[in-house]
Amino acid sequence: MDRIVVIANPAASQFTGGSHRDVMATLDRVARVEAVWPESAAEATGRAAEEAAAEADIVVAMGGDGMVHHVSQGLVGTETALGIIPVGTTNVLARLLKIPSKPTKAARLLASDLVPRRLGVARMKLFRGTTETLHYAMFSCGFGLDAAVVMKADKDPYRKYRFGSLHYLNAALGVALTEFPNRLPHVSLVADGRESLSTAALIQFRSIYTYFGKIPLRLAPGRPEPMTSLTIGRLPRHRIPQIAAAVFAGRDLGSIDDFETWTGVNRIEAKADPPVAAQADGEALGMVDGGVVDWYPDSVLVIAS
Repeated sequence: MDRIVVIANPAASQFTGGSHRDVMATLDRVARVEAVWPESAAEATGRAAEEAAAEADIVVAMGGDGMVHHVSQGLVGTETALGIIPVGTTNVLARLLKIPSKPTKAARLLASDLVPRRLGVARMKLFRGTTETLHYAMFSCGFGLDAAVVMKADKDPYRKYRFGSLHYLNAALGVALTEFPNRLPHVSLVADGRESLSTAALIQFRSIYTYFGKIPLRLAPGRPEPMTSLTIGRLPRHRIPQIAAAVFAGRDLGSIDDFETWTGVNRIEAKADPPVAAQADGEALGMVDGGVVDWYPDSVLVIAS
């Protein structure tokens, strides 16, 4: 191993200068290490892509899920591995990959002789009028409900920073109770011959993901190979307690009325009128007229146990 680049977000909720120094010292024992302090998400992505082009061995995202998402955008399709030092609010991908929650322990994992794992990602092409953008999701993506929750949570960054999972839970209940009960299905979804007119689609491609601490969100039994989509028709208020109970119990959501689970999905197409919110890895991607989500196998290298 020759070179490691650490792209850090000092605004992450659990970030400290001491933990950063410990991480740099640990990695410095095995390779030449460089610290990068991006001023924007776009700069984090651009710098990760530059380092991959310069053949860095590992580019490390030190931060929360947002930093991991932005750094990974520059590494998909390259031979540079993604390293994760989780110091954010929820650290979903780090927990899914069983990466140590303590920064120094996570750095020791990166400094070990582990062979990087190849993971697939969901590739999202989103359309806004004549504009097309490309995004990669590392653990979740969706249209409608979950994206609206992310947008609502982002409106109060202090509570997101201070309360983490509880803030997401409060945002989810608020969106479900106030924004969606009167919303008519307006998103046309097509996947492998299946069609639906829905208000939302949640797309899962890791065994479990969650924004709610240790509470899992299971869209369907078994592994989502390659992807599973949960489509939601109407979402009346009287159904919220049943949904909440299913989420907290970790049960299959496809059995709920007006919810439909599609398994074995390789590609899902969405068209919305009016536009619908989109998200990837808990990052709001704005309002879109539609998009295509397809499975991109073995497309990113990740250091994980």
